[in-house]
Amino acid sequence: MHAGRGDLPRLLDDLQSGRATGVPVRDYALLLQEAIERGEHDVVAIGKARNLSTFFSEVRRSSRAVSGNAIVSTRPLLMPSVIDLPRQRQRRGAVAATIELSGARVLVINAHFENRASLLRALFSDTARGRQADALLGALPSAGTIVLGGDFNTWLGPTEPAWRKLAARFPDTPGGPFEPTFRGRLILDHLFFDVPDQWQIVRLVAKETYGSDHSPVIGIISWFAPGAPPAPSPRTSP
Repeated sequence: MHAGRGDLPRLLDDLQSGRATGVPVRDYALLLQEAIERGEHDVVAIGKARNLSTFFSEVRRSSRAVSGNAIVSTRPLLMPSVIDLPRQRQRRGAVAATIELSGARVLVINAHFENRASLLRALFSDTARGRQADALLGALPSAGTIVLGGDFNTWLGPTEPAWRKLAARFPDTPGGPFEPTFRGRLILDHLFFDVPDQWQIVRLVAKETYGSDHSPVIGIISWFAPGAPPAPSPRTSP
């Protein structure tokens, strides 16, 4: 959300209409980092105005706003919780909640990892993210349907140890090629999946940034009854 500057209402409209994905989206859960809880971009107020279920957790506070991680969903968010991550340069964390989807309970997790350890140690900040990945994995159940997403600040992309650790835990995560999500250069934002066999996953990076400095990563889940043909996939370039 780029410290609240992201245009959340327009993103919600484009998801519902299909402009963001190529197909209208009936149900969704948005995993937002740097959301704020004050002023015209108040994520809780926007969710309430649209009858959406919203869970917000403060990460840092300033004189201008309270910012943090949020989940916004068309489905009720059950058992919301906060996961603290090891602190390196500044506080980081994750939020989690359960939604019901196609008769299954899905644990949805939104994380925001360290972007750098310090200006002098920027190239080695993958160590901090590796520690945060270990802590996050240690807080997760060993089985169940889980979707994890967020800004993982993986400067080294999918070759970074933190990404490899998470991908090993989430076997249904689509492989490459990976499109940049930050200023057309870096692959910082990811979605990871551990879902039932009959669920299909399509991942894409939106071409529109919606006022953020990051491009949204969109994961589309579809499913089919045993013996039925797979559902058609949406186009991969909105």
